[in-house]
Amino acid sequence: MADVFARPARLIDAAGFAAVQRRSWQAASAELGLPSLPDAAEMERSWERAVMAPPSDRHSTWVAVETRDTGEEVVGIAALAPVSDPDLDPDTCLELVVLTVDPEHRGHGHGSRLLTAAMQTAADADEQEAVVWVISTDDASRRFLEGAGWAADGAHRTLATDDEAQRLRQVRMGTALGSPPS
Repeated sequence: MADVFARPARLIDAAGFAAVQRRSWQAASAELGLPSLPDAAEMERSWERAVMAPPSDRHSTWVAVETRDTGEEVVGIAALAPVSDPDLDPDTCLELVVLTVDPEHRGHGHGSRLLTAAMQTAADADEQEAVVWVISTDDASRRFLEGAGWAADGAHRTLATDDEAQRLRQVRMGTALGSPPS
């Protein structure tokens, strides 16, 4: 039996972080119409930088791990950054820019562990709100987030993809963190 938990990402996790993101992206690509993936080595270098030299103290990365006799395996990932949406306050709102679990490890609570760890840390740092962009046809992610108290806030956007004729529509969901300012 494996020990399972979520913790802040470390440099040694960058390869696992990128691998989980790639496998999750590949699994969802056809169903959700995702654009093509960046190069695997490029993704790993990007996550190495994010873990070791985040742009601010409000950027954070998390991993869900399973620990066995052979060591830790990264099975889920999450990342937070200050929100960039012009209608939200970048000083009190964070964006959940990544939250995914390796397709082979879904349904074991890893997503909930990651979301709880990231949001509790944000609330402890006096963040007031968090948002995430979800592909409008990704019903599983929307149900998961709704079950955790998130709700669509009415904002939406459309992103271009590799296929000029195809667009990726997303809806924004949000949740309050901690106690409201006094």
